[in-house]
Amino acid sequence: MIKRRQNDISIIYRYVAPFYAPFRPFWTGILTKEAERHVDQTALPAALHPAAVVLDLGCGPGSNLERLQRLGLPFARYVGFDLSSAMLAASKSPKTDLVDFTRGNARWLPFARGSFDVILSTWMFSHVFEPGQAVREAWRILRPGGWLIIACFTRPPGLPGRLLDLIEPVFMMHCVSPDEVRTWSGLFDVKTFFGGYNVVACLHKK
Repeated sequence: MIKRRQNDISIIYRYVAPFYAPFRPFWTGILTKEAERHVDQTALPAALHPAAVVLDLGCGPGSNLERLQRLGLPFARYVGFDLSSAMLAASKSPKTDLVDFTRGNARWLPFARGSFDVILSTWMFSHVFEPGQAVREAWRILRPGGWLIIACFTRPPGLPGRLLDLIEPVFMMHCVSPDEVRTWSGLFDVKTFFGGYNVVACLHKK
C-alpha cells in the first residue's frame, strides 16, 4: 500500500514538475500566505545561523533554497531531498560544495544521526502515508540544539475537515490531524492558519 502510494505520487509529480515552480506563488498566495509569512519572519530567523547545515525535506525544485537566499538568512550548507526525480531535475540551482540534492523516501532518510542543524519541510507532510515515521526519522538526524520546522496542511475538526474527503484523493493527500501534530517529540511551538487548514510546527531538540 505504501509503496503503491509512493509510486502514484512520483507519477503525479513527473507531470507537475515543469509547472510547479511558476505556479507555486499563486497557490501559496491564496492557501498558505499567513503560514508562509510565519515561516519567513519567525521560524526560520530563530533557527538559522551562519554555521547551520540545512535539510529541505520534500524540497521539490528547490523553492526553499530560493527562499533562504531571498531572505538573506545565514546558513553554511543546503541539502534538498525529494521523492520525485522530476522535481529535483526541475531545480535551477546547480550542485556545488554548499548545495546538494538527493532523491529518497522521507520515511527512511539516508543520513547519519545528528547530520543537520535545521530541517525544513513545507507542504510535504500531507503526502506522507506515515507522518509520525517521517518526524521520527527527521528527529534522528537532527543535531542537539537543532530545529525541525514543518509547515503542512491539516484537517480541522467538523465539517471543514470532512470537506477534505473530497479533495485529498485527487491530490494524493492525507492531511495530518492537529492532535497528531501535538504528539511529535520536541514540539516547541505550533501555530494554525487559514481556518485550521495550515499549521506551522517548530520542534526543538535540546
